[in-house]
Amino acid sequence: MTNHHQPVLSAATISWQTDHHGNRVPISTQFDDVYFSQAGGLDETHHVFFQGNRLPERFATLDEQECFVIGETGFGTGLNFLATCQLWQTLAPKTAKLHFISTEKFPLSRHDLAHALSAWQHTPLAAWTSILLDNYPLLIAGCHRLHISDTITLDLWFQDATESLYGLLATQQQQRIDAWFLDGFTPNKNSDMWQPPLFAAMAGLSHVQTTLATFTAAGFVRRSLLDAGFDVVKGVGFGRKRDMLHSANEPYQPKFPKKSLKSPAKNIAIIGGGISGVSMAMALLKRGHFVTIFDKNPLMSGASGNPCALLAPKLTISKQVANHLPTASFLYSYRHYKALTKYSQVIKTTGVIDLLLPSQKSAQKRQQLIDEYPDELIQTLKQSSYQPPVALEQDMSNADIAAFVRMGSVLYPANIAKILNNDLANYQRFSYQNYNINNITECDDGVNLATIDKNFHFDSVVICAGFASHLLHEHLFNCRKIRGQVSWVAANHYDDIAPAVKYEGYCSHFVDSSNQKPYLLFGASFVRNSTDTAVYHDEHLFNYQKLNQSLPQYCQLQQINEDTQFYGRAAIRAQTPDYHPVVGKAPHSKHSYCLYGLGSKGFGFAPFCAEVLAEMIDGGILPVERGLLDKISPSRTRLQIPLDESK
Repeated sequence: MTNHHQPVLSAATISWQTDHHGNRVPISTQFDDVYFSQAGGLDETHHVFFQGNRLPERFATLDEQECFVIGETGFGTGLNFLATCQLWQTLAPKTAKLHFISTEKFPLSRHDLAHALSAWQHTPLAAWTSILLDNYPLLIAGCHRLHISDTITLDLWFQDATESLYGLLATQQQQRIDAWFLDGFTPNKNSDMWQPPLFAAMAGLSHVQTTLATFTAAGFVRRSLLDAGFDVVKGVGFGRKRDMLHSANEPYQPKFPKKSLKSPAKNIAIIGGGISGVSMAMALLKRGHFVTIFDKNPLMSGASGNPCALLAPKLTISKQVANHLPTASFLYSYRHYKALTKYSQVIKTTGVIDLLLPSQKSAQKRQQLIDEYPDELIQTLKQSSYQPPVALEQDMSNADIAAFVRMGSVLYPANIAKILNNDLANYQRFSYQNYNINNITECDDGVNLATIDKNFHFDSVVICAGFASHLLHEHLFNCRKIRGQVSWVAANHYDDIAPAVKYEGYCSHFVDSSNQKPYLLFGASFVRNSTDTAVYHDEHLFNYQKLNQSLPQYCQLQQINEDTQFYGRAAIRAQTPDYHPVVGKAPHSKHSYCLYGLGSKGFGFAPFCAEVLAEMIDGGILPVERGLLDKISPSRTRLQIPLDESK
């Protein structure tokens, strides 16, 4: 759907012109420059960036499991990336990994991107083009991590190139860029990008054998690159361009530190089999590690074990979006669950009605907040094409403003556990141990885990034990325990049931796999400082009363009242004072990590936080800026003061 409002960042504006070969080519109206020539665009990529960085020979001589990292300034239509995917598939070892990082201040809309890339529909790039379009993110500022294949990861930074690279520099670990594609519109039309601060950031992300190539040979660009420490030389340019710049044939960047090779596959324990532990296992398995989950209960049976769950974002003002965890997590997790659905039905994109209950913000300000985001994500209900059931429409007539989250979805947690147990177990690198870990002891070469009668040794451990995580490590924060009971009833008038609604609580429908009957789930209760998981009728009534207060006509349609047969379950959520999870290396530890404290947003936070933590463990490149990383750190200031559990 076309966006009628100003998105969170400025999209590229495209015009189409016919070149001297009769081909329609995309032109940036911001920079009055062509994105590529259909006649020679692909050849230019091969000449300038592939040959300039010696990629064919470097790809072909990589070791198994080795990770090769490419940085690019100016994603544009993605032609360089797509051609790199094709070259990688042809030459690289099957188990090697490609991490491609690209920046774009003015990204193309998906519609314009599809139009531009249609030029390559009858070439070997067509399959990669289709994958990119399927994964192409919404035009929202920040880093979007896309898993293009089992071996290719694309980080798209939608913001200024210099800002993006300094963001990477602030979170840099051992991994560094192996080759640079210094692209973008020509320096005399896009001079803001071709500046010493950009080259300095590139240098900080490089190592002694990093290579660089660019189509331009402008004198000030060459001098600035040399000043930054790159040993660039002139080479033969492409087509009508006499010269280009690239690294020396035997690159040696004397100012740059040596690259730290990625560590070999590790044997990693995960304590806790909820959505945090399962997401962590998936992220580590994808990187080639050996993973064992320890949990005395079956996978996804605790706080992650409800029959269904809601996936919908809580938005922030646009200028804060790049460092807003709920938004970044939602966008990543949505793609993650969609990808898992190739194994089993994990997610159903039904859309979610959000009543946006009165708050300190006026209806007008909430309208403005919605308008700043792409329509593909959220619109006001009146602007959307969604027609709610009549009963719901009557209930919402009193709401000052309601939204329709088009990407809002219903999740089926039991199927996530099945995927890990059945499909991903085929990795031969995953196991599940039905033990309760009582003690963790660090040693020089890893950690020792102790049960009542067994001992295990691992290279590392990730504590994903929810509210009990602090019991396993003395330096982990003791979260507030929040008991939440959900209720569900047999669904009536199933054809008139709404997909999902957020009010003071939430409701959603699901079909019970054991009897194939539909149910309406709603809740949840919120009881502080309780670890009781019994199911109580008075909490069923509490959940019903909240639902009935917000949606009385809907309750009447579904024939829900105090005498209805209620079903339910209760679980304990771990909540931090600032509502951010605890993700990273445990304080004062060498081999112990943690991922817990996700509160009521576990399904939204877990896949993204697991991806970030897996990169930390590997010393890889993080898909977040420093500001967001600090918000989830186990050592952050807000977690230095223990909670008063009496409040």
